[in-house]
Amino acid sequence: MPRVPSAYLWCPAYPLADAAHLARTLAAAQALATRCGWSLSASPLLGRHPGPGAWLPAAERCADLQAGLGHDVLLAARGGYGCLDLLDSLAAYRRPLPLLVGYSDLTVLHAWWFRQGAAAIHGCMPGVAHGELAATSTAALASGRSLHLASDAGAIAPGRARGRLFPACLRVLAGLIGTPVMPDLAGTILALEDVDERPYRVERDLQQLWRAGALTGVQALLLGRFPADLPAGYQGPTLADLAQTWAARLGVPAVAGLNFGHEADPQALPVGAAAELVVDARSWRLTVPTPRPPAP
Repeated sequence: MPRVPSAYLWCPAYPLADAAHLARTLAAAQALATRCGWSLSASPLLGRHPGPGAWLPAAERCADLQAGLGHDVLLAARGGYGCLDLLDSLAAYRRPLPLLVGYSDLTVLHAWWFRQGAAAIHGCMPGVAHGELAATSTAALASGRSLHLASDAGAIAPGRARGRLFPACLRVLAGLIGTPVMPDLAGTILALEDVDERPYRVERDLQQLWRAGALTGVQALLLGRFPADLPAGYQGPTLADLAQTWAARLGVPAVAGLNFGHEADPQALPVGAAAELVVDARSWRLTVPTPRPPAP
């Protein structure tokens, strides 16, 4: 019989809030593992709850990462802040990397995985409230199924593009500028999302990426919904306005309003997979062929 892939549930950044949060997370993780055919192991650090806004010492989380690297899947319970601390412990790692699942601050680790050509999924984190789409789309990608998304809404700039898909949290990605882990985005279909970032902040981070040369060679732009509270009487640019501006500046096809990342029930997207985006005047479709499942 083939060996059952093992998944390691961990917190690379912020810890879980309390015992009740841990219980919900373990239940959601087990449900996802069952869908995917994984055996689930939980990090011993998941039971540590240092309080709101705190994160566990970097040395402990680095050691936890080393334990997780011995599994087939690294499943992040949640994001937050702290993944930058883990980069030093990856520098000397030379064995094949496991499938990495998560989003938000996990963009730091997705960038590392992308640079190594390793498989990752911008997908469901069991410690974050989510719905059926997040779980089923993550399980589908992890199980080796292809992805086909289409919509008659959100088409911004027409065109056709092919490239490796790189979904990322915009603020975290912009924060990697000037660091060795910043991925080479040339030739990519770049999918960006975030939460609690008003339009001027989205524009600022795109400007930072562009002026640093990081957007040179990007083949297409996919923007999420960027949910944020706007000031009363707001009359500034909309997300569609920003998408049109940047599509014209980069000369690429673009879509705005894709449901992924920081959403109530987000669509999972593979990191680094070959993809094709076709945008027409009123519709678009994104096709990703079968990604690599974790090796048995």
